[in-house]
Amino acid sequence: NELQRVKEDLKSKDSEVRRAHEMRDNADREIEDLTASLFESAHSMVEQAKYAQANAEQKLKNSNQTIEALTVENSQLKKTVHELKQILNSCRSSSDMSTTQNSIDNILSREFTCWEEKPSIERDSSVFMYRIYNEDILPCLTFPNADLSSKVLAAIETNDVAMEACHSKGNMKTCSLMGELCQCDYRVRLGENSQWWLLSSLARNRIAAVCDFFTFIRHVQCGLVKIDAQSRYNKVIELRKQMAFARLGL
Repeated sequence: NELQRVKEDLKSKDSEVRRAHEMRDNADREIEDLTASLFESAHSMVEQAKYAQANAEQKLKNSNQTIEALTVENSQLKKTVHELKQILNSCRSSSDMSTTQNSIDNILSREFTCWEEKPSIERDSSVFMYRIYNEDILPCLTFPNADLSSKVLAAIETNDVAMEACHSKGNMKTCSLMGELCQCDYRVRLGENSQWWLLSSLARNRIAAVCDFFTFIRHVQCGLVKIDAQSRYNKVIELRKQMAFARLGL
């Protein structure tokens, strides 16, 4: 009887041991599943954090570029306002000297008339061209990039300039002539085999104004302008005004 009772106890213990093993195996599987789930969640959170960080850094970069562009634009506007004030003061002073102003107009008109007798686009070919270069062309084509400015002028003088639009919405570039980060919607090529240079609207307008003047002067030189002398002179004044406005960003 004692032996039988011991056997039954052993069977009971074996059953408990099997249940304990099953419980341990189940617990191990649950721990593995939970570990895998936690690892997957952690990996997903890390990826989301990386994406959020990259997105935030890109927004910060775009914001900094916008701030730089606005700062440059603000500086240019201040410069323009200052120059406009100088022009306004000059105009006010000139309004009190109408007789003298008429005399100056007569001088320029005579210089243009003398130039038409032997027209040339060379800078030192006449008093008229020398004045236009010093008072309009050179100031209009004076940029921070002095070396490229000289090449632009030389290309204009040889009628070897090509400009075109190259819209790049949302992308801030560095203007080749101004050397400032801004919206560059144009590019210029100085010669058929030359590279293209990115331009801001301000730089493009200044170059275009000088090109317009040279185009008209060349047409007059070739006898292609069929209007009277006074109208030709008025056109020259208009083109000089365009160069002045382009230089001021107007």
